[in-house]
Amino acid sequence: MKRILHSLILLTLTATTGLFSSCSMMKEDIEDCPAGLYVRYVYDYNTARADMFKDHVGHIMLYVYDEYGNKVTSRSVSNTGDTGPLAKYGYATHFQDGELKDGKYRLVAIGMQKDWDEALNTPGAKYRRNHDHERVEELHIDLDRGSEKLPDTDLYPVSNEAPLDTMWHTLKVISEAPTDGLEDPGVHATKPPYSVRPFEEQYVEVKSGRATYATISLIRDTKHLNITLRQIDDPDNMFDCNYDAYITVSNRSVGHDNELSSYEHVQYTPYHQWTTRFNEDGTVTIDPTRPEDYKPVMSKAPTGPNDVMRTAHFNMMFNRIIDRPQDPMLKAPVLVIVNRQSGKTVAELNLSSVLAEGRHAYYTYNYSPQEYLDREYDYHLNFLLKGDSWAYCDIVINVLGWSKRVQNVDF
Repeated sequence: MKRILHSLILLTLTATTGLFSSCSMMKEDIEDCPAGLYVRYVYDYNTARADMFKDHVGHIMLYVYDEYGNKVTSRSVSNTGDTGPLAKYGYATHFQDGELKDGKYRLVAIGMQKDWDEALNTPGAKYRRNHDHERVEELHIDLDRGSEKLPDTDLYPVSNEAPLDTMWHTLKVISEAPTDGLEDPGVHATKPPYSVRPFEEQYVEVKSGRATYATISLIRDTKHLNITLRQIDDPDNMFDCNYDAYITVSNRSVGHDNELSSYEHVQYTPYHQWTTRFNEDGTVTIDPTRPEDYKPVMSKAPTGPNDVMRTAHFNMMFNRIIDRPQDPMLKAPVLVIVNRQSGKTVAELNLSSVLAEGRHAYYTYNYSPQEYLDREYDYHLNFLLKGDSWAYCDIVINVLGWSKRVQNVDF
């Protein structure tokens, strides 16, 4: 009798232990036994090679597609006011157990610096996504452009009323096979290959009663460029209002894979420009910041004993550069600087080639031109002009105190 009672006690303890060690037999809202799909985000595909997601990204729109490309659902989250879910390291978009049927899914995330709807209510060109699409190949994000082409060109203007809102796209997806959920793998660092293709290798698998962990690695599409102009012959006579600077390129629209979805040619112009005056007494002052404040356009600097040198500055923003020189439909990115008074083109450079020279500051990583253009997002070019031609251009990496000088072979 004692032996039978002892056996019953052991059987009961074994069954109880099994009950509490199996996630599939517990309620899904118990924290120590997660189930469903957990999607985290990382933005370490930059030259700092550090995860900047929680500090830079303020909005995420996540689209979920089945393995046949049909949109199943979407989920969005934003930092608003005092609420900042994305500012917490390891934030995860959670689809509870049963929200998604068992199967394989493709994930596509679009990030913004702030809430999408909030951004749409501010001045300047905006990113537009077709949220009501039904299939993954129908997803595209377009940057606003003018309705009419610029006179005598095939270029549509992009508004320079305000800086562009920063946008991120999906670089790749890393996922774990469904597990009991007790061992959370955390946020995955981005590792090569750096591509969302092949898509089928990045599907996430969902199983009822199990937990699937996935990390979406983001790539920043929106870039910033600062241009500085100096003059050799007459360093006191340099005014931003005397020059036009613009970028021409075909890159206003991208699709689900962050590749070009339109070959429309656009022109980006500075959202801000100004002139700095360096005085003999060591002080630095800022001349009027708007061209209309110069009446008329300056043809000669006012004389003064303290005037030593002036520099003109231009801040511009533009979309991701995809360099495909063999593509006849693609307008290569070109930076143009024109002297308004003489009408002469001071500089006309292949922008992707010039900017990609900055990759040599990170020689230990052996970046390809395209990888560097995708990782970097803040560029600085300093031009030294001689008359109406440029003598050389310094490509500057401010963080490293590094620069490279490109000579004008035609000078």
